Amino acid sequence: MIKIEVCANSVQDCLVAQNEGADRIELISASYLGGLTPTLTVLDMAIESGVEIPIMTMVRPRGGGFCYSELEKEQMFREARELLEHGAKGIVFGFLNESRRINWEDTEKMINLCKSFEAESVFHRAFDCSDEPEYNIQRLIELGCTRVLTSGLGANVNKGVELLKQLQEKFGDKIEILAGAGVTTENIEYIIKETGVTQVHGTFKKYGVDPTTTGVDVTYRYTDKGDYEEVNPKELALAINIVKKLNKEMY
Repeated sequence: MIKIEVCANSVQDCLVAQNEGADRIELISASYLGGLTPTLTVLDMAIESGVEIPIMTMVRPRGGGFCYSELEKEQMFREARELLEHGAKGIVFGFLNESRRINWEDTEKMINLCKSFEAESVFHRAFDCSDEPEYNIQRLIELGCTRVLTSGLGANVNKGVELLKQLQEKFGDKIEILAGAGVTTENIEYIIKETGVTQVHGTFKKYGVDPTTTGVDVTYRYTDKGDYEEVNPKELALAINIVKKLNKEMY
C-alpha cells in the first residue's frame, strides 16, 4: 500500500498530519534551511497531544551541506539518542565527506544506534548530493538502513523520475525508497505511477502570516509567499484522497 509521510515543523503540523490521515511524520525545525533537528519539547508535546502515527526526527545541526566537524557529529549523536529516548520512532540523517562521498563510519554508527532502540534509520537527501547512487544504496542495505529519502538525484522528484524508477525496481524489495522533494497534489499520482515507489514525502504547505514579521526598517521574512510554513490541511487531505484512490486501483 502507498504511504504518505508529512514533513512537520510544529506540534500543530503533527496533529494536522494525523487528523488528515497521514501514515508517518518527519519532524524537523527550520524547513527553510532544508530541515534541522527539532527540540525535545516539540516531540514530547506531539506525543502528549495524542499523535500516535510514527514520528521520525531529523538530526541535522546546521544548514548548508552534510560534512560535519567532530563537535557537530558529537552533537548529532547526542541529539539522536535523546530523541529516541523520548519516543522518536526513527532518525533521519546523512553524513558526507568533503569529496561528497558518504561517510560510512558515521553512517554505520547512526544506523546501529537506531537498531539499539529498535527504531528506523533514514538516510536523507544527502544521498542526492553524492555520486554512485547504486553503490551507495547497496552499502546502506548491507548496513541495515531502513529507508532512503531521495529525489532520484534530481533538483526535485519530477527531474529524478528515471533514477527513482531504477532504484525502486532494483532495490525496493531490500530497502524502502521514499520519494521526496517537490511532491505536490499536482504530481503525486504521476510520481507514484511513473516510478513504482510506494512511499512519498511532502510538506503540503501553506504560508502563515504574523504581523510582527516586519517593522519599519526590519524584516524577518525569508520568502515573499508568507511569514512561516505550516502544513495545509486541505492540500494534505487532497493528497491522501489521491493515494487512497491509487491504493484501490493498484492493490
